[in-house]
Amino acid sequence: MQTIITKACKELGIRALPSKRCLSLLLWLEERYETVYTKHPGFQKGSKPLLPLDNPFATKLPEDLFGERWAFVQLPYSAVRAEASASEERFGYGSGLDLDLLGIEIDEKTLIPGLAVASSRAKILSAFMNGLELCSIETDTARSNLTLSVGISTRYVYATYKKSPTSTKEAEAWEAAKKASGGLHFLAIQDELDSEDCIGFWLLLDLPPPPV
Repeated sequence: MQTIITKACKELGIRALPSKRCLSLLLWLEERYETVYTKHPGFQKGSKPLLPLDNPFATKLPEDLFGERWAFVQLPYSAVRAEASASEERFGYGSGLDLDLLGIEIDEKTLIPGLAVASSRAKILSAFMNGLELCSIETDTARSNLTLSVGISTRYVYATYKKSPTSTKEAEAWEAAKKASGGLHFLAIQDELDSEDCIGFWLLLDLPPPPV
């Protein structure tokens, strides 16, 4: 499909980027699975997807993408939406999501989990991150790290932490909060962790791969 899509887009003067951030398409495929494919006479429940997505082990993060400090954070959805819009207007770094278009309803007061990253080179770091198709952030409590997914199947070890009962519990709570918000979470890049402003802000949605 990548070859077909790339060829079609090239003829229209559009650059095609492989990405799992095509959320409308993912949700549409899931809807088709539930409303069309499962009702087909030849449907076999439990069959493997025709187009499985690889989920490789996370690799080392490129040096250009390193932050200096990080922290688990959370904000009300109203503040998350405002910050996503403000960061794009101020610096042009970051990306929001049109949840109305995706048919996702989130209460304004719902706390959305996120990851705040501080760097003395926040603008440069944000510029590098802006060149990636950021998809999601996951916690890996077995390896005591955070995994950043970009593009279709690229995964990086984005951050690590010292394993302890406290840190494991915090990572599990963050992942549970992400699940409770339907997979919605965010990445914020700042000069300092206690800064009120973000240099780059990305709203992310962690969705399972389509079952087709």
